[in-house]
Amino acid sequence: MSSRKVLFATTITSALAIGALIYTGVVGAQANTVTILMRDACDPATFPVPCAPGAHGTTPFPVFIAELQQDHIAGAWRFNPLLDASAGNFKLVTLNLTAGQQTVIQNLGGETHTFTRVKEFGGGNVPPLNALSGNPVPAPECSASLPESNTNVIVEAGKSEAGPTAGTSALPQEATKWQCCIHPWMRMIVAVNQGHQ
Repeated sequence: MSSRKVLFATTITSALAIGALIYTGVVGAQANTVTILMRDACDPATFPVPCAPGAHGTTPFPVFIAELQQDHIAGAWRFNPLLDASAGNFKLVTLNLTAGQQTVIQNLGGETHTFTRVKEFGGGNVPPLNALSGNPVPAPECSASLPESNTNVIVEAGKSEAGPTAGTSALPQEATKWQCCIHPWMRMIVAVNQGHQ
């Protein structure tokens, strides 16, 4: 075989091997990423607060307020997963992660939401929504002046943001509480390396 053919075969073989490694790395990284969804159903025609143009929510503002007054939550405003009813009663879902897993926070709704780590669940930074949802005492972490960080991720309507990585100081190897500081009934518990996979 001529040296030119050997060089060509070596180049092709090397390129295929590198391509396979890159593909494996990308697939592995995607498998190690967990997407946390934010949802709402604001009707852009009736909400007095910004509800993204083009949002397909169908809950009129008066219905949203009435649901908050009656139930202290607006069911379409939630993190996914939210509730587990498999045992016959509703309980807040615990999202179980392994150290090293990256989170992505994706807002599928028409309003801005936060994904904020709190010591204890409480109210947010919108006093009327706190009152309507039965959360009169704001969580200290929901201060309106708190800057965006990996423990206070602000996600605009229709956008995605990188969330904290499991096993870091932002998302430590324990169970942590997270809530939206605008809509304080949006809550989630995230457990890292707690044995529930």
